[in-house]
Amino acid sequence: MTPLSAALCLSLGALAAPSLEGDVSDGLKMIDEDQVEAHLRYLASPALEGRDSPSRGLMLAAQRVASVFESAGLAPTSDSLATYKGTPGDLPGLEGQDEPPAWSIPEGQAGTYLRPFQVSLPVRGGALQVPNPEKCLLQLEDGEEPVKFTFGDDFVPLNGHAGGVRGELVWVGFGIQSRKLKYDSLARLDLAGKIALLVEGDPQAGKNFEGPELTAEASIHNKLGVIEEAGAIGAIVVRREPAKPDWMKQDPAPAPLGYRYTWASWNPPSRDRDRGASIPVIEVTLACASALAGTDVESLVKKIDRGGTPQKVTLKDRRVAFESALDAGQVTLPNVVGILPGRDPALRDQFVIVGAHMDHIGVGVRGRIGFGADDNASGTSAMLEIVEAMSVARPRRSVIFCAFSGEEDGLLGSKEIAKNLPVPRSQVVAMVNLDMIGRGEASESFCLGFQQNPAMEKIVGRAQDLGRTGVKRIRRCDDAGLFLRSDHHPFHEVGLPTVFFFENYPLEQNRDYHTWRDTFEGVDIKKVTNTARLAFCTAWLLAEDDDTPPPPKG
Repeated sequence: MTPLSAALCLSLGALAAPSLEGDVSDGLKMIDEDQVEAHLRYLASPALEGRDSPSRGLMLAAQRVASVFESAGLAPTSDSLATYKGTPGDLPGLEGQDEPPAWSIPEGQAGTYLRPFQVSLPVRGGALQVPNPEKCLLQLEDGEEPVKFTFGDDFVPLNGHAGGVRGELVWVGFGIQSRKLKYDSLARLDLAGKIALLVEGDPQAGKNFEGPELTAEASIHNKLGVIEEAGAIGAIVVRREPAKPDWMKQDPAPAPLGYRYTWASWNPPSRDRDRGASIPVIEVTLACASALAGTDVESLVKKIDRGGTPQKVTLKDRRVAFESALDAGQVTLPNVVGILPGRDPALRDQFVIVGAHMDHIGVGVRGRIGFGADDNASGTSAMLEIVEAMSVARPRRSVIFCAFSGEEDGLLGSKEIAKNLPVPRSQVVAMVNLDMIGRGEASESFCLGFQQNPAMEKIVGRAQDLGRTGVKRIRRCDDAGLFLRSDHHPFHEVGLPTVFFFENYPLEQNRDYHTWRDTFEGVDIKKVTNTARLAFCTAWLLAEDDDTPPPPKG
């Protein structure tokens, strides 16, 4: 036994429950539709703004996962403090912290569920751009002393639009100029050598803007092209609060203004006839915009929303200066990992991994949130219920639970864990993955990985008979392309048996995939719950059986 595994066994042994026979039926009772719904409503809420990698919304998702891990008695991995300290504390919402946040450290234990890692994300037009807060600046210069605003609270740069500018501020409303839509925010405005103040998205009224779809003209990149062509030397974009979904009774809490690192893959600028604007741009809150303009911008926007027509406002003697400072660099992403100790001392140093990605695609170029209710709040919610169930039906082997980041950017989080497993690879029995399990027939579940792991097909079949899961039909899917596209695959690549629970096939049946329409309302809570039960029974058998599945084929 290696020193690492010996140390891990000591730590898990100290946390292990009494050696009682695991009861899978008690675990199944813990997987509850109401709890699934509660997790899913939160993860797919506007406040999390699509859980982009990285973003404050993603960190809120990580906090939710960590809270469930702690309540279920999971232990941090033995190397977690070293892993955290090896990465700067520059996660959104944790800027400047050198120590793990308190919410990621279970009470009375040394270690953290949070396992950050650094990556260079693929971006449009070159290297990833990271804000330099010390050089970012925004100030109002209409008095004797400039009024300065705070980076992160009041303003952030817009990705891809670095530079400094000083000039007169001009209100341009929504910044839309379109003959087709019979809408012109810029009519009779002189923007030459000036800074435009504009609002993201579409007005929420008028026959040309009816319905939930936003127009191509609402793309921030198209707007900036129009403004630059009109002579503007810079732009300040007002970020609006996310729209409240139909199911939410109360208005969401105001979301912090976070820098948006990535371009949404589901709505690239090329699809919106991006004009390639190059002027410096920052984004601001409604409150900051009102202070800059010297008028109530929120009231102005609401007036436009009601009437559907531009509102002309002359801003007198409002001069501003800003610096959008961006450097090439890396970003830090969070994985969240916890271990449930097995009940059998002889098998406690063997591990089954259960994982799901908690990230999604964030906010698109038209200002729409990709809520990611199905992809993959559904899988994450199921995993959290499996955590609770497994803590009651404690199996013989230990179970590692992982919530991954960066799946939408190329399986980044799962690749990081598979490459740097918290335990020796020889001690890992298998990996169970849940991704997009909320659409289609509630009584069936699709599984990928049987072709590569024939033994897994038998185990899932046994799992179906282990208790009342609600899944009556298990559909085998051997699509080689789809097999590559979720977080089980990095574990398959390092030689571990895997199974991937999925909702339906082909993927094209889900027309809301990677769109703003992937909302809570479109998810079948019963299907998520049923699949969670089947996946739980599968993981429990993998952690309970005497035998273990052989390495994958191919």
